[in-house]
Order: sequence, then structure tokens, then C-alpha cells
Amino acid sequence: MGQPQITVFMAAYNQADFIKQSIDSILTQSFSDFELIVVNDGSTDDTAIIVESFTDNRIRLVNNDGNKGLIYTRNRLLTLARGEYIAILDGDDIAQPDRLKLQYNFLSANPEIALCGGHATIIDENGDKTGDQLMVPVDNVDLFMLFGNPFVNSTTMFKTSVFNELNGYQNYSISEDFDLFIRMAEKYKVTNLNETFVNYRVHSHNTSALNLGTRLANERKIISHLQERIGLPNHERWLSPHIELFNWTLLRTHLNDYLLLLHELKSANNISKRYDQETLNRFLFNKWMDVLISDQINELTLKWYLKNEIFKSAYFNFKKFRKAFKNSMKQLLS
Repeated sequence: MGQPQITVFMAAYNQADFIKQSIDSILTQSFSDFELIVVNDGSTDDTAIIVESFTDNRIRLVNNDGNKGLIYTRNRLLTLARGEYIAILDGDDIAQPDRLKLQYNFLSANPEIALCGGHATIIDENGDKTGDQLMVPVDNVDLFMLFGNPFVNSTTMFKTSVFNELNGYQNYSISEDFDLFIRMAEKYKVTNLNETFVNYRVHSHNTSALNLGTRLANERKIISHLQERIGLPNHERWLSPHIELFNWTLLRTHLNDYLLLLHELKSANNISKRYDQETLNRFLFNKWMDVLISDQINELTLKWYLKNEIFKSAYFNFKKFRKAFKNSMKQLLS
């Protein structure tokens, strides 16, 4: 078999209940010039047997010598991937039929972009849709990284050359994908497409559900890096409010801290020029709006909207003004 255009990568640990569906969703893609690499990370169930039952020569099963963990498993791509692009699909998720074609065509037509992802539909253990969607931003994706991971990992496709250049995944267990995307965004353009690429399965054995403490610890490191990257001085002072915004664990008593953090980010960028200033200013204003109307805060009085640290009249349209005024009146009359 010649060199494929896409390497589809599937890390698998005890995925016997789901991996057949995942593999089938790749083999039935409308785009056929791919290889599927499944790395079995020491599974103790029938994962390897199920993968071996497929006879399609585009599938390559690689077995780790025991359970090595997700970062080690994913970094096997550094030596295994032969495609121009790498598409990630977790061993319990299901790809939409045109996923590879849409992403390949987009990246081929936009060579300046190193990474793209898309939306996902949530399914349960039985594969039934829950009615929920993972909707990702499609504009200014690099800005959204300041306050969270704007990618669904299982929808991402990126350039193999960039992955190798960055030496793959680093030691940020549970958050290693976000760390990789940040490093890609520091050197290249990244984006999401307004398309749904996968059915994302939520179940009790999801890695993210089992390792919350580890994820939070690594998020602190990532947020510190994000603050340093934009040039935020005395970043330790702003770590707690940034983490609360990142995880959306907001406290009404910290409202002024959130406002000051947004102001500091704006001021720091004015010096570092990491982002386009006007785009960042508008983004921070919208973030401030989101904070004020959140269930945790629900503070819609005009005095908070009109804080001049980040306020600019051009950002505040009539619809937003009417909503703020209406809620201010409700609070006065309650």
C-alpha cells in the first residue's frame, strides 16, 4: 500500500464494547485514502481480538508492551504515522461518513492552517443520542483558548509535519491534547469548521470522568503558560480568577476580580501584541457579558455593564442594552 493521505489514529484500552462501531465508521468513510492505526494499550478484554477480526489492509494494529498510558500511546504516532494529516478518533466514538473528506478538503485548500476540528453529537453507552451537542467556536478559536479548550479532541485533524515538529504530546496527563493545540496555535493558524464530525460517547469509563484531579492540576500549569504567553505581569495574582473563568465555577463575590483580570489581559496584549487588539477587546467584552448573565452571577445591572475598563459603546448594541436595562429594572423592583 502506498503512502496514505490521512493517518486515522485510535488509542484503545479495554474498548471491546465500542471499538467495532468506531472502526466501522472509518471503513465506511466517503474518503478512502487513509490508514487506520489502532494502538492497543495493554487491554485486558477482547479489544485486540476485535481489531484483528477486520481484514481491511488499511488497518494496522500495534500492541504496547503492557499498559503504558495515553501520552505514550499517542506519541507512537511520531514514528508510525505515514499520512500527510493525522485524524484523531477515540475508540468509543463514531465518525460521521463525510468527516475525513470535509477536513481533508479544507486543510488542503488552506495550507496555512495546521489544525481543524468540529462539533460533536453526544451519545450514551448504548449509542443513543442524548439530545445534547458539543458546539465549538468557529471564529477566533485561538482567543477561546484563553478560557478553555475549544476543540473536541475526537474531531481534530492536524498536519503530521507540525505534530512531529512539536515533538508530539507532552506530559500533561488528561490535558495533553489541549497543551498540543496551544503549542500549535502559537506557531500556526488553527480553527474549527461549522460541521458535526463525530458522535461522542459519554459513559462511566471516560478518561476525563475518572481523572478530574489530575486534569485540574494540569489546567493550572496550562493557564499559567497562557498568561505568560500574553505577557500578563504577576500572573500568580490572577491565577485563581482565571481558573474559575476557565472551569466556569464563578462566584458572585469574585465579580470584580474577573473584571480586573479581563482588563489586565487587555493591557498585557497591548504590549505583547499576541492577538489583534480590537478582536481581543471585543472578545473580552463578550466574555464579560457571559459572566454577568451566567446562572452563578446573574448580575445584569447597567453599572456592571458600563465598567469602562473593557467597555466600548460600539460593542454594546441595542439588544444588549435593552436586556441589561430590563434586568436592572427587575432588580430595582424586586
